[in-house]
Amino acid sequence: MKRKLILLIIASTLLLSACNQSSGETNSQELQENTVNSATSSPTNDEAPSSNSSTEDYSDYVGLWSTDGSRITDSGTEFNIEIEGDKITNASLYTQTSSFDRFAEVDNITGTIIDGTCTYEFTDDGWDNSGTLLIQLKDNTITIDVEDFVLSEDNVIGYGINGHYDLIKVQDDDSQTATSDTTLNKYNDDWTEEQILAEIDKRSQYKDETSYYPDFLKYKEVVCECTDISVDCYPLFNTDTQYYQATDFENVPPVIIHLAKNEIYARHGYIFTDEDLNNFYLTQLWYLPEVQASDFDDSVFNEYEKYNLELLSKLDTY
Repeated sequence: MKRKLILLIIASTLLLSACNQSSGETNSQELQENTVNSATSSPTNDEAPSSNSSTEDYSDYVGLWSTDGSRITDSGTEFNIEIEGDKITNASLYTQTSSFDRFAEVDNITGTIIDGTCTYEFTDDGWDNSGTLLIQLKDNTITIDVEDFVLSEDNVIGYGINGHYDLIKVQDDDSQTATSDTTLNKYNDDWTEEQILAEIDKRSQYKDETSYYPDFLKYKEVVCECTDISVDCYPLFNTDTQYYQATDFENVPPVIIHLAKNEIYARHGYIFTDEDLNNFYLTQLWYLPEVQASDFDDSVFNEYEKYNLELLSKLDTY
């Protein structure tokens, strides 16, 4: 009996020791796991927090740019651009040749700037041409290349927004050297080319202030095949020296018929109350604004003009 009791005590002691060892190992393993998890989930003080990269600043490119760094006075290209962050919110590309009174423009340009580059597809530049503008803003300069250019079938002149443009920013303090003589003069056939160009320059501001000029210019160049500086020197029709018939205007656009009717008045210095129409005639070198509408006397019309005015009034549907 005593021997059995001793064996029972020894067995209990061994069992208790084994349990304590197992519990210790388990606690040690849990402690190690907790230490690893803690190290994984909590960065050390030496670890730098991540930060989002900021958008590149393009604010210095906002404003007016041109081919020579100054406003257009004769011919050239201007690019006006507005930017917010990395977005072009509004821009316009304008080019003109004063000698031939041609101009083209792509406006409402928008897009995202990526690494200094933005692309914009246009479907009309005032001449029905289309293409893609590749605009690059780098090293404080702007360059624009026109890619995939498609010339309109109706554009027999071949003019439009096309090619490559290197642009320089126009400084805020840039001022134009305005001509001291702003008085309008009426064209006569004795004028030299220099006189014609000077008068065209004085009147050029009105071309942007009338909706009629693009249609007029297209008609003169495409239909009348007038592509030189004389485009603004003479009226559309000889309504003061020739009797016209309705058949003479069968293929004439309504807007041109409208202008033909009103140029009978304009030839006598009539000042139009319609600002859009008046601005158009101010682009014409043969026109001088001399008589207010309220003071105009239609007795100045000769027989040709009276006849043609009646005819054109019937045909005018514009």
